[in-house]
Amino acid sequence: MKPHTTPFTGNYLPYLAAARFGLLLFALLIGVATMPAQAQNKKDKGKKEKTDKNKLSEAELQRVQKLFFDGLLANIKGNPQGAIDAFKQCLTIQPNHDAAMFELARMYYEKQDPEQTLFYAEKAANIDPHNKWYQALYAEALSVNNRFVEAAKVYEQLTLKFPAEYDYYFDWAYMLIQANKYGDAINVYDALELKLGALEDISVQKQKLYLRLGQFDKAVAELQKLSNANPNEVRYALTLAELYQANNMPDKALEVYNQLLKTSPDNPYANLALADYYSLKGDQTLYLEYLTKALPNPDLAVNIKAQRLNPMVERKAPTDKDKNLVFKMVETVLKAHPDEPLAHILYADLLYTYDQKEKSLDEFTKASQLDGSSYDVWNQMMMINYELKNHLALNQLTTQVIELFPNQPMPYYFNGIANQQLKNYEKALKALKQGVLVSVTDENLTAQMHSLMGSIYNDTKEYDKSDSNFEKALKISPDDALILNNYSYFLSVRGDNLDKAAEMSLKSNKLEPNNASFEDTYAWVLYKQKKYTEARKWIEKALTNNGNKNATLLEHYGDILFQLNEIDKAVENWRAAKENGSTSELLDKKIKDKKLYE
Repeated sequence: MKPHTTPFTGNYLPYLAAARFGLLLFALLIGVATMPAQAQNKKDKGKKEKTDKNKLSEAELQRVQKLFFDGLLANIKGNPQGAIDAFKQCLTIQPNHDAAMFELARMYYEKQDPEQTLFYAEKAANIDPHNKWYQALYAEALSVNNRFVEAAKVYEQLTLKFPAEYDYYFDWAYMLIQANKYGDAINVYDALELKLGALEDISVQKQKLYLRLGQFDKAVAELQKLSNANPNEVRYALTLAELYQANNMPDKALEVYNQLLKTSPDNPYANLALADYYSLKGDQTLYLEYLTKALPNPDLAVNIKAQRLNPMVERKAPTDKDKNLVFKMVETVLKAHPDEPLAHILYADLLYTYDQKEKSLDEFTKASQLDGSSYDVWNQMMMINYELKNHLALNQLTTQVIELFPNQPMPYYFNGIANQQLKNYEKALKALKQGVLVSVTDENLTAQMHSLMGSIYNDTKEYDKSDSNFEKALKISPDDALILNNYSYFLSVRGDNLDKAAEMSLKSNKLEPNNASFEDTYAWVLYKQKKYTEARKWIEKALTNNGNKNATLLEHYGDILFQLNEIDKAVENWRAAKENGSTSELLDKKIKDKKLYE
């Protein structure tokens, strides 16, 4: 059946396209327009003018011919309004000029004016009821005005006049379907089958209509007929099985699947269908068995395979056996589709799930080389480089991503992080300022970028700018625990606005309790406020939550103990900090002199 769309949304009339009749029609119209008056009258199909005043002089005929040609040429040259004006002038001289009416109907159809389309199409069709092009356009004009029953009647007449034009049967049936006359549409398809024999398009349409009518058995019979006539065509059997599944007849579906595998044991679609069947039944063993059989075949689209495997890829398997099976299946997909980016993405996701980040990064890189249009792939590459602390690689990568996707804000943020770590502060700030402009719709990311700028300005000792950016960040995200913690920590290190720092730090700990880093910050703010006993409680909380291995926390603990006059314990913790990798400049001197230096 020819595709039909909603009115005026594209090339609605395939048979009005040049491929079907454009050249023929053009030649016909030229012939009509250039005929002498006597010849044109012979083509008038017996119509007689009622009065002499309707007869045209030779000069008028020539004027009509010229105007008609002008309309055709204007349309060809892309001047539709000029064409319309010329055709209408034809009608002012010769009101029954059917070819001009037909052209006007076509022009208004292209202009998406259903009323004018119908006005002129109906006139042309009435003047020459035997012209199939006129009648077909009239039928479509009726349909775009939602007069489907009348359109169906026109197509019915066309099938009677042109019984070998089988497209008209499909159009007739389509109009009946649009009019919700499903039974009548089936009758039309039956009549067409008598002429053409069993055809897929006809059977599929009948099957759908039977379902709309609630005649399930007849719908099954249509599909069964197709399947029996084409035993090697898997689609019909699969559709039949799906029909059984959709109507809660799983046993019938299983019969079709098993029969299908007898004739086509390696067919990936059949194996996949059985896998899905057993998945619905809750039989995981058979699900995996049939899924494994379907995966190696490259004819089964990689996106279908990925859809089935994604749930297994995104979470770790409960046992090593299950893990090995998932890896084997994903590697099978990659082997079957080595040039498909999605296959590499699937494998990359699996490797990431199992913390094999460097290998995951390699696979995402391969996917980006095969198809660089997916931003999500580049985003994963940035994320992994960030997690691996590959700051130089992250800097290079984000520069490339910004060029490819200048309207994506995240690459600017990652570029800012990379350049901060590389101490390229100016480049970091430039990227973040651009990122803020791009991230206007992502408030959370905008806040993070202001927070990062606050950290960078603190590193460059531009404290007013640092505080300003932290304030902007908190205005957007006042309950962001990390921003509160970082801002309060920088204030405490500088000894500035300690009451505000204490308030923010305590709030961050309430928002995210048992975070050792946040507890350390609050302990240090209290230390700066000379509240040493309370500071001790919070640093000991932090050490408990961190496992007593963090060098910064241990040194802070030593400093607090020193202020509480527990010198030996202070030195003991300073030594522990050194053993755990502290690079503090004053730590050795503290240990040697058993004295606090700040």
